[in-house]
Amino acid sequence: MSVSVKPNIQIILYVKNMAEEVRFYRDVLGLSIRYPQDLADYSNQMWVELEVGDATLALHGGADENPQDDHEIVFTVEDIVEAREQIIEAGINMREIRPLEDGAPISEGKDPDGHRFAIRE
Repeated sequence: MSVSVKPNIQIILYVKNMAEEVRFYRDVLGLSIRYPQDLADYSNQMWVELEVGDATLALHGGADENPQDDHEIVFTVEDIVEAREQIIEAGINMREIRPLEDGAPISEGKDPDGHRFAIRE
């Protein structure tokens, strides 16, 4: 017997600096905000939801320590070289592009709060 789960997934990141995290995921990676929309300043928000296809990336404010280094969110991009350059221009350090086991290129970085993420084609 197995549990029947719905395909909508929610990923929660606990963050210290909500404004910087929203800026990164919305303005740098281009994710749309699902909730709350159209705020000029997100720094006092405790919960922000961003759309990631059928999934939700939820930013939960109030973290008081650095994130553990045992998770990574991977985003698929059309042009990894261009996407990496744009992320670096936004002030985020990215590792060099390297091939994965299946040959697809990948580059890893950390968001403003230190959560690991990667881009791949």
